[in-house]
Amino acid sequence: MTAALLLSLIIFAPPSDLLTVAESSDFTLTSRHAQVMDLLDRIEARSSIMRRGELGTTVEGRSIPLVILSDPPVENAAQARASGKPIFFAFGNIHAGEVCGKEALLMLARELATTPNHPLLEKLVIVLAPIYNADGNDEFGLNEEHRRGQRGPVEMGLRPNAQGLDLNRDYIKLETPEARAMVRFATEWDPHVIMDLHTTNGSYHRYTLTYETPRHPAAIPGPVEYTRNEILPVVTKRVLEKTGYHLFYYGNFNWRGPPETWATYEGKPRFGGHYHGLRGTIAILSEAYSYASYRDRILCTKAFVEEVMIFTAENADAIRKLHDETRMQVIEAGENPQPTDTIALRHRIAAANQPATILGYEMEISERGRPRPTAIERDYPLVHLDHYESTLSVTRPYAYLIPHTPEMKAIIEKLIQHGITVEPFEGEALCEVYTITYVERAERRFQGHKIVLADAEANMVKKSYLPGSHIVYTAQPLGNLLVYLLEPCPPTG
Repeated sequence: MTAALLLSLIIFAPPSDLLTVAESSDFTLTSRHAQVMDLLDRIEARSSIMRRGELGTTVEGRSIPLVILSDPPVENAAQARASGKPIFFAFGNIHAGEVCGKEALLMLARELATTPNHPLLEKLVIVLAPIYNADGNDEFGLNEEHRRGQRGPVEMGLRPNAQGLDLNRDYIKLETPEARAMVRFATEWDPHVIMDLHTTNGSYHRYTLTYETPRHPAAIPGPVEYTRNEILPVVTKRVLEKTGYHLFYYGNFNWRGPPETWATYEGKPRFGGHYHGLRGTIAILSEAYSYASYRDRILCTKAFVEEVMIFTAENADAIRKLHDETRMQVIEAGENPQPTDTIALRHRIAAANQPATILGYEMEISERGRPRPTAIERDYPLVHLDHYESTLSVTRPYAYLIPHTPEMKAIIEKLIQHGITVEPFEGEALCEVYTITYVERAERRFQGHKIVLADAEANMVKKSYLPGSHIVYTAQPLGNLLVYLLEPCPPTG
């Protein structure tokens, strides 16, 4: 399969009974859960290679559907891995008012499933989860109630799940069944590329879509650098050439005065993108722009996902090799920890080596003192605050010992939920023992939680560990994530 063929995909007009709700309403409406399931049923009935799966079930018992596409077909993670193809995973609707990803993935599912001999499916196993926050999706409300300022659809769902929790802040604690299902999928399928599809508002600019990669300093650097240096420059250029849509890195202006910076979003791994960086996965956050039309948001998101698919297929060997090498590097680092090998626990935002030119508008101040755009286009050369640097790190340990106490049972269960291997241990060991010296709790709740910050001191102690104790070695593919989870210093909210 040549690159030229992959770049020349021929997509025929879809049958009227396979149109999405967005398409059939002339891009004014979005689909409810039952409509998504019905459309997937109809697409599957027309396809010989589409298989259905389930990511999990929601708080209210709704199925979170998976569309599994490959030629020849595969039905599960074991078959996908045995195929030797890169596994590409994209999901939408983590925030159920941000619906362009859901509709775009349904369109892609239809095209991939019903196009005969689709060239991408010879090179990739593609898994799509269009409606991740299925409970929030069906809590329909008017645009001005749920997503004020967003240009369509008329009605959409809510940001949180049925517990009132933000699923894109739950990748560490895994308090929701949806997040546990997502992380279980990441462990079982171990996808080579993950795309998380959102809609954003924020600063006024001229990009139809912005994107980001994992930026926490504990992220394993190889996949992050490959995404930023290889994938995104090519995909950005191709989307612009094919569609006219401008893409750039996610950011916001500082509008307290003349703009000086373009700053990325918060760097904590409770956000999915940063979390997958600690797992060593190529992960791309997509943020279609809420002030663009609903049609443009869907079509641009679709084009962005498709071009990343095409790049992955064209570079399948390099991406598989990077994926495997990244995991081996973490295992080898844990087998022989070095004093210079540190993993970041706390961080601060930092600037890129070069400024960025941001496509924006001349701004004016409203009667309420808020900035608003004029019709005059303006390009801003700004400091690009595009990553985070460590302010507190820990040397990678060989292992962690977890004593047999009732309180530690929940810790062990949480590690297993993340896909981390935990082994029984008993006997004596000389190890560092942490003592918590300071705890700071936020006064106000943020998204249902009070953020906690802890400090600790370590002392070398010889201890006896009773039967029922456990050891967790860092020589495993999720070693970086393990260190971040068990060290007492990171924010834990």
